[in-house]
Amino acid sequence: MTPNKDESGFILILALVTMLAMTIIGLSMVMNMSTDVQLSRNERDAKTAFQLAEAGVNEAMARLKLASGNARYIGEITGDAGGPPNRNNTWNSGGTKDFGFGMGGVRESADGLNYTVAIRYLDETNPEGFCDSNNNTQPNVDANADTFGDPAWPCVAGDQEVVMFGRDFKLADTLTFTSFGRHPVYEVTSIGTSNGTTRTIVAYVGATSLNTDTEAGINTNSTIGWNGGSCNASVTPSGSCMESQGNNYNTHLGEQISSIKEMANEKHQCSTNTCNGAGDDIPSNGGLEGVVQDWGDYAGDGWSTMIYIANASPGRAVSVNGLEGRGILVIEGDLELAGNVDYEGLIYVLGTLTISGGGSSTKNITGGIMAQNVVTLNGSNLTINYDQATLEEVAKQNSKPALVLWKRL
Repeated sequence: MTPNKDESGFILILALVTMLAMTIIGLSMVMNMSTDVQLSRNERDAKTAFQLAEAGVNEAMARLKLASGNARYIGEITGDAGGPPNRNNTWNSGGTKDFGFGMGGVRESADGLNYTVAIRYLDETNPEGFCDSNNNTQPNVDANADTFGDPAWPCVAGDQEVVMFGRDFKLADTLTFTSFGRHPVYEVTSIGTSNGTTRTIVAYVGATSLNTDTEAGINTNSTIGWNGGSCNASVTPSGSCMESQGNNYNTHLGEQISSIKEMANEKHQCSTNTCNGAGDDIPSNGGLEGVVQDWGDYAGDGWSTMIYIANASPGRAVSVNGLEGRGILVIEGDLELAGNVDYEGLIYVLGTLTISGGGSSTKNITGGIMAQNVVTLNGSNLTINYDQATLEEVAKQNSKPALVLWKRL
């Protein structure tokens, strides 16, 4: 008979080995959990930083739209697009404007969010190859509109020209209906930060998607009939009247006309001869007095509005007796203006335009007129001053900036 062996020591060793294994497994699990938590934190911080960088781009686009009065701390100022040394002195010495976290005042980021943004003009040295067709090696304001040279749009080495938004540049045709660049493109660099993690987005943004430049005091696809004056005498610069231009009025503004309607501050319509259709708010006589609530601030603080009038009634024009305002007035159909007129901006008519007057009534339009059909001007007290700066200002104030592209660094 085999005597019993004392196995109590073996059980103790087994227990210790088991406890050690469980400890190792537990420590491993804790370490893995810590790693997972850190990875989750890193991912969260990276996503938050990226979202903050996106927020910075969005704020930059909002600031670019604020282009008048005291709000003009980012938007275009006359002469800015001339490039160094012709940029306005509100730009930094490095040719940028910036805002962001901790900068204070009007340069503080929205709601104190942790991102910093630098904005500069995009010139033709950009890595995307965006450039114009005029091969001008000098900085420019509007030289891009002069000629249409090499159709291959070669970028000239070292060219400091400011890229202007339009199809005259190496941009996809789907981005714009504008035939050549009118508004500057900005390079927006936004850096978002979350718990020390940063993400950077670079966006190319056009100051506006709208092309409001009439290129003349009066621009029409038809003819101009002037009774009591002349284009040379009453339109500045002298002879600034363009007839039979063949513009596509559904897209000339840079967006489809349906998109233009959605941008408008006010939209009014008459869909039948009696203007009694659903949604009609224009009276049967076509008078817009009392219908439009805000024509914009003529000769005041410079703020403007976009008014869209859809007049489907055949043979009857909408009319305004005494027009004072600032902005963009878009008319589907015919328009008649009478009485005193003081308007700054663009009058854009997808029909005929008749301006009538006489006696002591005066009509002053600063900006430009575009009409798809015949323009008839009656009376001698009419002055039209083609002003590109005013047209660009009202475009920015009433449009969305055009996002050309963005990339994550």
